[in-house]
Amino acid sequence: MYRTRIRKWGIDKNNKAAEVSYMLKLKKHRDDALGKGSHFLIRDRPVDWEDIERYLSRNPDFWTKHTRGSLDLATAGREIRCKTPPPAVAAQAISVPPQLDAPQDLHIHEEILRSYQAYTDGSFEQGIWRLSPTHNRYFGPGGVQASARLNAWYDKVRNVSDWPGRDAEAVQLVNCLLEDLPQLLKDQDYTVFPAVMRCCFYLSARRPALGRQVIHFVAQLCSILLGARHPMSLVWSRIRSLTISEYLLVLQGTAKLRLDHLESSRLRDGVPDDDDDDDDNTLNALREYLLILRLRGPAAVDEMNRVTCWVTEQICPPGRALSSAHCRVLLGTASSYIACGRFADAAEILDRVGAHLATSAAQDPYSRNLSVYLFIMGFLRYVTGRLEEAVNYFLQTYSALEKMAGPHSSAVADILLALVDFPGLLRDPKEVEHWKHKLALVQSAMLARAKKGVRHTASELSEMWDGPLDTDVNTGVW
Repeated sequence: MYRTRIRKWGIDKNNKAAEVSYMLKLKKHRDDALGKGSHFLIRDRPVDWEDIERYLSRNPDFWTKHTRGSLDLATAGREIRCKTPPPAVAAQAISVPPQLDAPQDLHIHEEILRSYQAYTDGSFEQGIWRLSPTHNRYFGPGGVQASARLNAWYDKVRNVSDWPGRDAEAVQLVNCLLEDLPQLLKDQDYTVFPAVMRCCFYLSARRPALGRQVIHFVAQLCSILLGARHPMSLVWSRIRSLTISEYLLVLQGTAKLRLDHLESSRLRDGVPDDDDDDDDNTLNALREYLLILRLRGPAAVDEMNRVTCWVTEQICPPGRALSSAHCRVLLGTASSYIACGRFADAAEILDRVGAHLATSAAQDPYSRNLSVYLFIMGFLRYVTGRLEEAVNYFLQTYSALEKMAGPHSSAVADILLALVDFPGLLRDPKEVEHWKHKLALVQSAMLARAKKGVRHTASELSEMWDGPLDTDVNTGVW
């Protein structure tokens, strides 16, 4: 199954007859018309024309199929890009600045956002997403359990993208996890597409060959399950062509659309901005938006400063009683402050959350907020050079996550990655090897369970672990 899936993704380097035929025809046309040699990319992989020549010498029957036109060139052409140098011009000719290509990129970006908006509006209008009075959250037809399954799946895919080395094991685990994707899409959870889009971004940024092929797989799967004209099928058909920086802009745009939609709904329902009732959907969308801004880094600093100011002055102003959802927003804000180098502001936020957690610990000793708080406290100590305190906080995080999410969960793998990957954090080589061994055991256990078809443990599906860890802490970015 593993080798079959890899061939289906196109990670193998074998040339296909239809693709070779398509490139030959296109090359002849462009070489004749422009007098310039062309070069090709198949699924974003550069093509070595010497490989094509060897393929032709090994397959003498190819020319019969090529001449008769019996190969499916239309399908092959979707995966191929051709780049041809422009024809030579006189020295005095006026050059065209590259910025003039920007409208095309803008057109694709706007097209994706329009399709995503249509998908969001249609899902609400058709009643696919409904507000649960019990949880005060939007869910799809699969309810809270489908949402919990999605979160556990998302955390695993995101975590494996960060695994140092172990490429073969990472591909195997992603391969197993993708077996769950058809059901997740059918569940139509409120957060399914933002989650899958972020997963594909993480894979593309950190394991480019695998990530791009997973994007192609998701696009094909959406077309099969939802129909080629479904808004999300159209979105994924466009995402396939994006660079990483363009992908980040799309993530920011879609996250902002979700946040704006929820804010507009509150206004339409007559809920004032200063209403004290919790709106978990808006707060969660705000955390997701802050996450994407952190992923964009320096390019989004101004917007990050605007949003964090909005959080601290209007959403969670000083003196306001904090709910669990408010604490999560503040923790995401503290992460954003650290990303901007505003360490004093981050410490002030964490002091406020810490005071709240101290009073609520008796009712909820293993709360998700506590583990995230400890994690961010550890990182703040790390970036400010207080390494012994950082290690202490990370070890407390490890203990809390092990009790809450299970010893072999992706959440535990996150904190172990921090312990072994943050430069200079652990100075004793024996201690480094100890935690590397622990991480290897967790990774092996995750892969073994996936191979056996054990997708999630009871603790991973628990409602108290109700959102992806990276929404508040960016382990990969740090």
